[in-house]
This record gives sequence, C-alpha cells and structure tokens, in this order.
Amino acid sequence: MRHLFAACASALALSCAFGANAQDSAQDAYLGEIDDVIIVTSQFREQSVLEVPLAVTAYDNEFLQSIGVTEFDELSRFVPGFVVQEQSVNNPGFVLRGITSDSGASNIEPRVSVFQNGVSIARSRGSIVQLFDLERVEVLKGPQGTLFGRSAQIGAVHVITQKPTYAYEGYATAEFGNFDQQHYEGAINIPLIEDKLAFRAAATYERRAGFIDNPTERDLNGTDSVAVRASLRWEPTDNLTFDLIGHYGSDTPPGTSFKSGVIPALGGTTNPNDFATLNTFGGFLDNAPLSIDRELFDVTGIVNWEINDAWSVTSTTAYREFDSLEVFDPDGTAFDIFIFGEDAEGEQFSSDIRFNYDNGGRLKGFFGGGIFLEEGTQGVPLGFDIGNTAALFASLNAISDPVDGVSFFGGSLPIAQAFLTGNPAVLEATLGVAGIPSGVFQTEDFTNGSDNTSFDVFAEIAYQLTDRLEFTAGGRFTYDDKETLFSSAITSPNPLTPVIFDAVIGAPLPSVFAGDTGGVVSSDDFDIDNTFSGFTWRAVLNYEIAENVFGYVNYSRGRRPQVIDDEAVNALGVGIVDFQVIDAEIVSSYEAGLKGSFLDNLATVETAVYYYDYENFQSSVRVSDPGEAPVFETINAGTADAIGAELGLQLQPSDDFAFFLTYGYNRARFDDEDAQGNPQEFGGNQFRLSPDHSLSVGFNYRYPTSYGAFFLTPTYTWQSEVFFEDENQGEVSVVNPADGSLVFTIPAVRQESYGLLNIRGGVDLLDGQVRIEGYVENLLDEEFIIDAGNTGGSFGIPTFIAGAPRFFGGGVTVRF
Repeated sequence: MRHLFAACASALALSCAFGANAQDSAQDAYLGEIDDVIIVTSQFREQSVLEVPLAVTAYDNEFLQSIGVTEFDELSRFVPGFVVQEQSVNNPGFVLRGITSDSGASNIEPRVSVFQNGVSIARSRGSIVQLFDLERVEVLKGPQGTLFGRSAQIGAVHVITQKPTYAYEGYATAEFGNFDQQHYEGAINIPLIEDKLAFRAAATYERRAGFIDNPTERDLNGTDSVAVRASLRWEPTDNLTFDLIGHYGSDTPPGTSFKSGVIPALGGTTNPNDFATLNTFGGFLDNAPLSIDRELFDVTGIVNWEINDAWSVTSTTAYREFDSLEVFDPDGTAFDIFIFGEDAEGEQFSSDIRFNYDNGGRLKGFFGGGIFLEEGTQGVPLGFDIGNTAALFASLNAISDPVDGVSFFGGSLPIAQAFLTGNPAVLEATLGVAGIPSGVFQTEDFTNGSDNTSFDVFAEIAYQLTDRLEFTAGGRFTYDDKETLFSSAITSPNPLTPVIFDAVIGAPLPSVFAGDTGGVVSSDDFDIDNTFSGFTWRAVLNYEIAENVFGYVNYSRGRRPQVIDDEAVNALGVGIVDFQVIDAEIVSSYEAGLKGSFLDNLATVETAVYYYDYENFQSSVRVSDPGEAPVFETINAGTADAIGAELGLQLQPSDDFAFFLTYGYNRARFDDEDAQGNPQEFGGNQFRLSPDHSLSVGFNYRYPTSYGAFFLTPTYTWQSEVFFEDENQGEVSVVNPADGSLVFTIPAVRQESYGLLNIRGGVDLLDGQVRIEGYVENLLDEEFIIDAGNTGGSFGIPTFIAGAPRFFGGGVTVRF
C-alpha cells in the first residue's frame, strides 16, 4: 500500500498548488478561454466537467484537431490511464487503468465499453471508427456499469458526433504526406426548415502506403479507410427532438507485419522495424493477399422529450452490423509454415428508455431499462505446409520450459539451423536430405459463435445533503441469455498429414491437428445455452470546496459476465473436449479526486487516486507442455489489484499561450496468492499492455499578425515499459544441453520505455476561414513496437509489430 500512499500524497500536493482538472479542460487552450469549460453528459445530464464526481477526460473536436488526433491510439496518448493498441482496424486493444479488452471471440464480453452516440460498439472487430466531425470524446475511468452498462466493467469511451444545427456551414480539408499519404475530410450542414429541420453530412478518406517493406507481397502496415455519416435533426416542438444518424465505414488496408523475432527475414534481420518477407501460399482463401477487408454500418435514432420542467424522457434505438476478413502470416517469415485468417461478423439491435427527473431542487435522478440483442461469429480458417510444420515442431518448438531465462533444446539441430537462416531454399534442401516433403498443404477451420439476449433495468438518484455536499447512488441489474457455438473442421484434409508427422517427430499426430480422416472432410459442432444475471452499483459523495473546486470519493462495483468457453482448444482451433463456465469477473473500485480551476481561471488541475480489487480475473493461457502443439484455455486466473494516481495540469497565462500536461501512474499486478492462499500462476506479474507510468505534455502558441494568426503546437508523449503477455516473458536463451552452446535466442515480449515528439504548426487566414498547416509525427524517428508474442509465440517463434516511423506532411482546411 506504500505505493498508493505516495501517489496520493504527490497528487494531492499538486492539487493544492495548482487547482484541478487540466486533462478535462485542456481542449480550451485552442480557444484561448480556459473559463469556457466543456459540458459533458457523463451522468446523463448536462454538467460542467468540473462537477462530475468521477475521473473523466473530455476533449472537443477543436482541441483534437489542434494536436492532430484522428485515431483512438493517438487519443489515448493524451488521456492518463488509457492505452489503445491498434494492430489494425480489425484488431484493437483498449486498456483502461491496466485492464485490457482486446478479444475478438464472439463469446467473450469486452471489459472496456466503446459507445458512439449512446450505443455500444464495443465488439473488438467493429469498435474502431474514424474520429471525424465530432462534438467531443469522453473517456470515463473506473467501473461504469450503472451509467453505461454493456461491457463497461472498467470504463467507457464515448464518441459523440456533431449533430445538425440551424446554420449553413461546413468545412473541407485536404492533406498530403510521405508514404503517399492522402487525407480528405469534409462536412456540410444545411438547415431545411428554420429552427425545425436540419441535415448534416460528413465524410473522411485516408490512405497511406505500408511503412514496412515486404518484397514477397505488397508493403504492410498501411492505411486505406473511408467513412461517411449522415445526420438529420427534427424539432417539431420546442420540447421534442428527434435525431437520426447513419454511419458507413470501409477499411481495405494492406495486412499487418507480424514479423518473427527468432527467424530473420530472407536476406534481412529480425528487427521488426526493418523490411519483412511475409507471404501467403497454398491457394489459401482463393489466393487472398495479406490484407484486411472490413465494412460496418449503423443507424441510430434518439428521441428527447421534455415533458415538463421536472421530467424528461430519452430513448435510443440502434441497429449495427460489421463484417471483416483479415489474412495474416502468423509465423512472420518467408517460409511456408502457417497462413491464418480471421473472418468475423456481427449484428446487434439495442433499445433503451430513460426517465430523467430534475425540478431544480435537492433531488434529481433517472431510471429506465433496455434490451440488447446480438448475434456474431468469429471464424479462424488456417492453412499449413505439413512438412514444414512438422519440422518446426521437431526443432525450434522442441524446447523446455525456461528457468531463469534459459531453455534446453531437444530437437533436430540441422533443421533448427536451416530455419534460422530465414532462407526457404536452405530449409527445403535440409528437409530433402531428411526425407521430409515440402509443399503438402492442408486447411482447417475453427468457429465460435454467440446469440445473446440481454435485459437491463437501472436507476440512480443524486441528493443535495447540504448546499455543498451531494450524495449519489445507483445500480443496474442485468439478465443475460447466452447461446454459444463452437465448431472445428478439416476443410481440405490431406491423408499424408499423420504419416509425415509420425515420421518427423516420432510420435502420434499432435492435438494441434484434427486427426487422420483419411482425406475425408470432417467437422464437429457443439453449442450450449446458459442464463446469467448480475448487479453493479456505485455510491458517490461530491463536495464543493469553493467555487469551481470539487472533491469527491466514490465506490463502484464492476462486472464482466460469465464466459462459456471450450476446454482444450488449441491455437489452430481444434480439439474441443468439453465446455466450462468461467465465473463472472468482479472488480471493486475505490476512488478519490479533486477538480477545479484557480488563479482567476489561469490554471486548472485534476487529480485522482484509486485502488482496484479483482476477483475471478479471466485470462487465456497455454495448458500444453513445451514441445507439444499449443493448447489454450480461458481460466480463472484468481485475484489481482491495481493502485494508481492521475494528474492533469493546464496553465494559460495569456489568450495566445496555453500549456498542458497529463501524468498517469498505474501499478496493476496479479496477487501472489489467490483468496484461498494458493500460489497463482501469474503471481506478481504486471498486467499486459499496462505501463506503470505515462506522460503527455505540450503547448499551443498563437502569434496574431495583420495577415493572420500563426500557431505552433508541439507535443511529447512517453510511457514506461510494457509487457504484451501476462506471462511477462523476458529474453530466453535456448542452449544445447550436450555442450551448453547457444542454439538461438527468443527475445523478450515487451517494449521498453519510449517517447514520441510531434509538432504541428501553420497559419490561420481570413479570420480562421482558411488554415494552412504542416505536421511531423515521431519527429525523432523513434523505433518501437506496439505488440509482441501473438500466434507465433504459441510455437516458440514470437512475432513483433512495429510502431509507425516518422510521418510528415501538410494540408489546407477551408471553412464556410
């Protein structure tokens, strides 16, 4: 607990020195008016962000544009306690205060909820949307089950798009940069009937060539996205508003470079930031290239009716669907070993109604209910070269469990050495001498599916105990009916598979393959139906210390629903033997904070300190022995805790200069022992994708002249070391037990601390109607990775994904 006390003392000392709520109002720097505090709806009513008794970071569109944020991962660098990892638009990870939500499985609920205009879009393969033409983005930290319900076990990200207004206006942006970058964005707002009916349309398109050269196919890690949005607002009376919002997005970028950290690229190295030689083979998925193809569509209707001065009703109804296919090379080499795909689709319908009460007196609150219907599938088609795969099991994968960073090699040394050249010709020759054939191909498929129905009822009251002290309490009851489907199949069997494996590894066919079917297509299908229910709640005390200065304490309880999982399913999706129900994951959150503005609104600061206690923490682990085909299960990993503190500071000594800083400390660890005193598998380990420290700092400087206003906005973001797996694997030396010589090295699955420096600058002309701007991102060309381990790590050859190099460019925006 000493870490928590130290964090509390530091945070509260800074609060006393400077005030509160920098991160929540940093966006005002762009406007030069710090007292123009942003209004949020985090608690389902309009409030100054200073008044909200929870840790919420809210940025409006103007500030996001000033720092060049158009993607979630860019946004997260300016929100303490928030990390977004984008392997691709199809495979993101959202992390809040140490807890990661990144599973693409249709049977597992996200931990962090992503909302767009009040509607959950949290399913991983459909959660990434382009951040354009927004009103604001709110990031709420801590369990938000009472307020947001669906999947908000540890927090929520809420994207609020720009709604139509009754003025004719719009903008258009064109931007160009290195790696053939093109970015076009625009919006137009048209009033149709004065103060009654208005329409708004917005669109964005961005393309950037891949920054990882890949001579064997097209370059990797690029961007190719388009999104359009149409919104209609109708106000038939002064107290009744209808909003209808439709959104369509399409993403067709090149594939992701999962580059091996053990086997070098052909003629290259294992450095993930250098060129790769990844490929597809065997006619997999009709010769589909390494690529992503994703489409999503949603339509949302929102009704707001102010019944009288005390009562109002809000109803939100939405339909959403997504369909995505990603093809990737999981071994990360030039060898024909594995080729994988992920084919995910889902559709959902939701509707909720909320009754709000506020007569201006001491009591206010809301109650309501909703329904959420969802169907989804995640298919994992895969192909493999039988001979090369058997050779991998007989060499690089044939190692012991590491002890103190050392594993013993137990396979074929000549085959391992051939793999380590990275040259397919050398391996083919080596296997030819050993009598192992290449070019024998088999495909298999694994699918998980879900059909979920969920009902919610919720209520919350806030009561003014005194003129300065307010108490808030609320809860949500959820009932879930979950049907879960699993199937595995050999879709293109080869009768040579068991023969080759028996000859190469001297053992029966590993469980990684579905078995000897004699060349006949086989399939197994299983499904199970269960019902679950749960209750989440929160209680808050908020005290107004002085005008625009607030202190609060709160307790909240979050819940991730039970998971129906298949036991002993391996990385290639076969070997289902039974079902298990993993207990609901429970988190208890304790938080205290101080917010406000000081020095005649020249300074604002926000501080928060928190402690989380987890029960039944859900994690996916490998349960097979080293050297065997990898088999994974979702397990109850036991108990864990997190302590942390967050700080945001803004100083604005003049209308033309504003400085902002955010800092987050989060120490999230698995407990050494579970609740019964038994040692835990990950005891003491750091949560994956969770840096202990993160920092962002920047300023906005404007220099008005008679020609226009010049501006400069440099920003620097930094984070400490992160691990990419809960195992916290360090570097492993694989040695020959016969003589102790080094055979090969498995690199650590982590990223050391690093920082990124970005600069934007330009000039506003014609009273801000025209902006000419240039930018440099990652000015120092820092090399870093955004993920490691991945599917390749299941076979002893972890893969690594490079972060973006230096990007630069410029553009023009015209407003009318």
